[in-house]
Amino acid sequence: MAGQPPVAGPAAGGRSSGRVIDGRGMATTSTCTPSRTAGSFLQVAGDRRETPSYPARRWLLLAAATLQQAGLTFVRFGIPVLAPFARADLGLSLGETGVLLGAFDFGALLTFYVTGRLTDRLGERVVMAAGAVITGLLAAAAAASGSFTSLVVWLTLAGIGFPSSQVAGSQAVIGWFPVRERGLAMGIRQAGLPAGGFAAALALAWIAHLAGWRQALLVAAMGCAASGLLTYAILPREHPAVAGAARGEAARWHTQKRRTPPPCQEGMPGPRNEQAGGESFWALPRWFLRNRPVLLTTLMACLLAAVQFSITGYLPLFLEDLFRWPRDAAARLLLAVHAGGMAGRLAWGWLSDRVYRGERTRPLAVVAICGAAVSAGLALLARFTGAGAGGSLSPGVALLVAMAFAAGFTCLGWNGLYTTLVAEQAGIRSASVLGLSMTVLYVATMLAPPAFGHVVELAGDYSVAWASLVVLQVLALGAIAGTARALATSSGGARRDPAAGL
Repeated sequence: MAGQPPVAGPAAGGRSSGRVIDGRGMATTSTCTPSRTAGSFLQVAGDRRETPSYPARRWLLLAAATLQQAGLTFVRFGIPVLAPFARADLGLSLGETGVLLGAFDFGALLTFYVTGRLTDRLGERVVMAAGAVITGLLAAAAAASGSFTSLVVWLTLAGIGFPSSQVAGSQAVIGWFPVRERGLAMGIRQAGLPAGGFAAALALAWIAHLAGWRQALLVAAMGCAASGLLTYAILPREHPAVAGAARGEAARWHTQKRRTPPPCQEGMPGPRNEQAGGESFWALPRWFLRNRPVLLTTLMACLLAAVQFSITGYLPLFLEDLFRWPRDAAARLLLAVHAGGMAGRLAWGWLSDRVYRGERTRPLAVVAICGAAVSAGLALLARFTGAGAGGSLSPGVALLVAMAFAAGFTCLGWNGLYTTLVAEQAGIRSASVLGLSMTVLYVATMLAPPAFGHVVELAGDYSVAWASLVVLQVLALGAIAGTARALATSSGGARRDPAAGL
């Protein structure tokens, strides 16, 4: 496994063997004792290791975290549902519609790392609750905006609360669940994204059709804020595994620093205090940029996210423009996309736990291959059917629903594997490292929708834009292969058993 990020204590690096991986991914010799593996928090007292106890209520806590995720994505995925209505009301071009679709993500990418730092200091409960409430309030302000410019500004501000679910929620799952349950658990929490999208496609399109898109956005905002308040009521005041381990590491390091070698990670700072997140603001970014597996995993996620957000953003517009579907019917097809996304996140997470025994890269490769096949199908559909082909052929509703479900299962199904893979490499700083990774990721999610729209406008044909998604997924497959090689190299070529020590 690649070197752990700078932590408030001796760096984690697996079993004590005299060889550790430094912050540059290089093997070095050391006499210090690693205190935590990627899979579990280990309390160290001399040579004695104790496996931590995970919360007995972890499935209830997971349900609350999933609901908070769904509340935030009720707004996030509600925007593509309402995009056709806003486009007609405001007279927007496809490019301007893409800007509208990317505004929320622009606000999110600005605050991912800050959210991770706040999670390390304040804990998951406060950050997750505050994030949902902030997004709800600002989305309500967007619903009351009077122009395209003000709408974009308010949606950008609403995005600043979105990282709370992705960053704090992912760290919570890593601490609540052992490796043998973690892929499925992360898949369940990540299923909150398409679950919120499913609810948006089911309810918001109907509300927008009856009362207007502004009223529908207001409903989404209220639901988001309510999920934050419920999260605050259910989650414990302090995360027992992550916060306890972080302070324990710091306390042991301070106690033993006069009689033990420096921290295991060469070039990494020691703790500045006993609080999680006490290291320099720039220490983790430096580690992030030197860590090849994390960088390649992030690149893979960027490529797959560009595909994901192009599909959720433009599939309704594709049906409206090419097949002349009514706006509300086109928006409701996202029900199939998000249903497939929920099923995919559960299925791929379960497979990574049970079939691939905790390995995340191989199922990610399968996801990319299947997603490329679905994107190719959409390109063929655009090329040979509908008004774009002279209206000579028209696919049945059942075929379109099946393709939408398959697109969700593959192109929306990978997120849980990505967050688990990054978090397992990051150790107790998973919130901050995920924040950095997702900052880069959300550049792709922000740029993908307007880029897709411009490709359609330049080519005059959706088939070229859908075909470009196949290329992105082939590139993602290469990044996944590179991640697997980098992980094997950094661990000395031996395959690590993720369940070791549990």
